[in-house]
Amino acid sequence: MRIFVTGGTGFIGSHLIDSLIEKNHEVVALLRKSSNVQYLQGHEVELVYGDITEKNSIELNNIDVVFHLAGILGGWNIPEKKYWDVNLDGTRNMLDACLNKNIKQFVYLSTAGVLGPNVKNADESFPYNPSNIYEKTKAEAEKLVLEYNKKHGLPVTVLRPEFVYGPRDMHVLGLFRAIKKRRFFLIDGGKSFLHLTYISDLVRAFNGCINGNILGTYLIAGERAVTVEELVGTIAKELGVTLPKIYVPKNIANFIAKSSEIFSRLSGTQPLLTCSQVRFFTEDRSFDTSLAGRELGFKPIRLEEGIRKTVEWYKQNGLL
Repeated sequence: MRIFVTGGTGFIGSHLIDSLIEKNHEVVALLRKSSNVQYLQGHEVELVYGDITEKNSIELNNIDVVFHLAGILGGWNIPEKKYWDVNLDGTRNMLDACLNKNIKQFVYLSTAGVLGPNVKNADESFPYNPSNIYEKTKAEAEKLVLEYNKKHGLPVTVLRPEFVYGPRDMHVLGLFRAIKKRRFFLIDGGKSFLHLTYISDLVRAFNGCINGNILGTYLIAGERAVTVEELVGTIAKELGVTLPKIYVPKNIANFIAKSSEIFSRLSGTQPLLTCSQVRFFTEDRSFDTSLAGRELGFKPIRLEEGIRKTVEWYKQNGLL
């Protein structure tokens, strides 16, 4: 098949392209001029330059499947408008580009975060409840994708992974480094639940979509949710370090985060701790992925294996 990928130079997209090439698909990747193509080198990938926020720069010629992965994940001090421009309007531009093009499948990378925080064993029937700008814009984009299916008959698949990690991921590298340096502390005892997704598991889910022309919405996450304490302990064990037993109450952590953010705005530096990070490590999130198991053949690996492979890659690349 001839497959069009946005976000193909990123962490998730580059792994997807690796897999598509391995399965002998013809891949077309949409890139910006500033994109880093290091993970595409050595692949026979057709590179086209454009931007999802610029509608006229998107051309889909003889494409069978579209994987729309490009988006703004989040970070410190990003203007809210940028989230709307990229995550929502960029998705609308991609959907419009698919109309009247005989696209067999449009696969949208959403997030389990559209269901919001403090969900236990949530499945696809749970209502939208986004709590931050990233989740809100992804929820609206997801709704738009499903609307194009109803209004225009565009075949769509939505994948909602949670906390994707693995080799090439720079977003949570700081967590691994803090643990290695024994500078990570548990907020409220680290008893809240996280539900991580290893990158290769997500890629297999992507492939499960197109192998059976699967249409619908699917939650993607690891074999089980784990507490922050267990996650940190697993990483520490793989790194061969013992963390000091430091427990910080949530109200103290929030005070530190707010103070750090104020200082960062004044100094133009990155904060040591943000309020969003405090929320992330104190909110419960766990998901039921049985639907993906039944319809996509989704079967995730164990957390310990994923952490081991991630640490190995960080070390091999001089990052830890």
